[in-house]
Amino acid sequence: MIRKARFPIGLSFMRSQGRKVARQETITDILITKNSKDEIVRIEYEVSHVLLGQQVTELVVDTTIARNLDPKVLAQFS
Repeated sequence: MIRKARFPIGLSFMRSQGRKVARQETITDILITKNSKDEIVRIEYEVSHVLLGQQVTELVVDTTIARNLDPKVLAQFS
């Protein structure tokens, strides 16, 4: 069961997707979804990066961030 958000707002990390160049993303918000019993069922992180001078945001889950963190940094949040 999910208890709380694992990563804090403001955490920056380099995210790579396949062969594309890695880009620096920053967590800007944490969105928590609860069911009718007030249990947390989903935690999503809003991350943002700059693309051609524009701020781009998207929602990602915990594992997306964890995959892109250095193991030493990830150990701090486990």
